[in-house]
Amino acid sequence: MTDITAAAISNDLQTNSSSDLANLPSDTNETIETTNPISDSIVSDEPPTKKCKITSNDKLRLLEDRITSILSCCICLDLSTLPIFQCVNGHLMCASCFNHLLADCKLKDEQTTCPNCRCEISKSNCTRNLAVEKTISELPIQCDFCLQIFLRSEIKNHQSQICLDRPTFCDYSLLGCNWNGAFHSLSSHLTVCEYPNKTGLELIDTIQAQKCLYDDEKKCLETVVDLLSLNQIGVSDLVLKPFRTDDFVAKLYFETSRFTALQYQWQVRARINDNVPHPHTTITRSLSYQLVLKSKINQTIDLKFFILKGPHGDPSTSQIQPIIYHFEFNQNNTETEYLKLPISTQECNRMLSSSSISFRLLMVQLDKA
Repeated sequence: MTDITAAAISNDLQTNSSSDLANLPSDTNETIETTNPISDSIVSDEPPTKKCKITSNDKLRLLEDRITSILSCCICLDLSTLPIFQCVNGHLMCASCFNHLLADCKLKDEQTTCPNCRCEISKSNCTRNLAVEKTISELPIQCDFCLQIFLRSEIKNHQSQICLDRPTFCDYSLLGCNWNGAFHSLSSHLTVCEYPNKTGLELIDTIQAQKCLYDDEKKCLETVVDLLSLNQIGVSDLVLKPFRTDDFVAKLYFETSRFTALQYQWQVRARINDNVPHPHTTITRSLSYQLVLKSKINQTIDLKFFILKGPHGDPSTSQIQPIIYHFEFNQNNTETEYLKLPISTQECNRMLSSSSISFRLLMVQLDKA
């Protein structure tokens, strides 16, 4: 009797539960399932879906990316092999951007400030960060030619001496061969190059063109030696200091103090981009100088002169190549034309970023025939 009663109760419970489920709305109970409450509690304690495991290579790559963004120049946003400077708050700038920024602000007659924190910066309060420079040298970089990865400290030697895909010219380029290509293709080209088998008559034009270049260099050196053998030579170590005109839009120019050479008073002036308006908006920069005679004379002074880098190793004038100029000074003609210095835009920016420009002027008075 007890067993029959228990079975009846069980059947009633099953019937009621099934009828309750059938009476629920179809849109809310389409996927209702009976689950174990114990298993539900276990599932609810599980953490969210786990991320994919990061391999060691991914970790290294992400670390390099983070370091790259931290050590990059705050102006060009690139890692540089040039010296790295920092402002008083630690923001980094490569030497090229640093000099360009100082030059731009000098041309605009503004105080130079850090692009990030706007603190004042100058050559005196900004220092090199050697730790950053060494760290950058240990970061990887891709070769431009073979696309393999090397340390930045090794990439220069690899691309110039070791890389088999580096661009190169034919060994007989001085004879006129115009072939150029990857270094690994040079040997195969040399086997078919026709220039080693050409006669002297066929190569005479190319050889003469090369000879003209060497003759020009030789003539310049011989001229310098001949000038140094003359009696009246003046050597002056000068400093160009910046000034501004009184115009509505003030223009930057440079002048030296008056100096004595060859028993006369002289002065050197210099200007940027031949006084083109708004030179700070141009990418290309140049520096021209003028030699001015300040003494009164009654005769003609036949003079040759050229500028050399300063004797104290001034880095702003380290790339000046001597070009000899010839001018005759008289009562009505006491100023030379503005003569461009043979320097690059980067060297010009370096000069402008300095508080002054030091150089050596060599003047030689020619003997009268």
